[in-house]
Amino acid sequence: MISQSPSTSCKNQSTLHRRREARRALPRTILERNDAVLKHLGLAHLGAQRQLNRGDGERDDLIQEGRMGLIRALDRFEPTRGHRISSYAMPRITGEILHYRRDRLRTLRVPWRLNDLHAKGMRLQTDRIQHGQQALDAAGLADALGVTPQRWQQACIAHQHRHLVSLQAPKQATVTSPHPVSTHLESLPARSTHHNDLQLSWLKTALKSLDPVRRRWLCAHWIDGLSITAIARLEGIDRRTLQRLLNDSLRDLRRQAVAATS
Repeated sequence: MISQSPSTSCKNQSTLHRRREARRALPRTILERNDAVLKHLGLAHLGAQRQLNRGDGERDDLIQEGRMGLIRALDRFEPTRGHRISSYAMPRITGEILHYRRDRLRTLRVPWRLNDLHAKGMRLQTDRIQHGQQALDAAGLADALGVTPQRWQQACIAHQHRHLVSLQAPKQATVTSPHPVSTHLESLPARSTHHNDLQLSWLKTALKSLDPVRRRWLCAHWIDGLSITAIARLEGIDRRTLQRLLNDSLRDLRRQAVAATS
């Protein structure tokens, strides 16, 4: 028996999907659009692969967003202008992935208007310095941008704190504290020893009721921060199966939480 290569198998599968889609009772324009999407689906996979190591996000999620970008690109594609589909669609696929990261993956979300305002201010300062002019102070820069000093201060604060910092990271010295504590964690106020965290106590008890293997996966993903793909690779389990089992475990915990409060 002769086995097919992966590329041949994918091509045959794509042809099967295109034939199946062509038999649907849809308007002709929609059928043509869907056929073009299936024909050029590899562009979405290529865009996701290029962005995989450039930021956050699971591979399957990036592929899904890339496919959405491909669909939107083909909705607006005009062959009469002489552009190639790949040249027209790839920027939109990449843009869809970047928007997904900006809007849905960041733990700390900063309004885009503040980011844009800070970027304009930095460009203005850079242009002045390059032309031999003196840099503006905060009030002068706010006036040049047409905003209040308070608004410019908000933009600076948002830019400064746009990234999360680990509590274990070393804390830098300041003017008021030339000899800082070694980490951010040590600078937090001490917690009262007689204060009981009832939610934490309940969670520890609830986790003990789960299967030990599922408990390990749950803690690895939600506490240790490992991706589902990484856990699946380490445990030798299918990624989709792992996702389903994690969802089932969370559902069990939610049921226990509801029962505990009722």
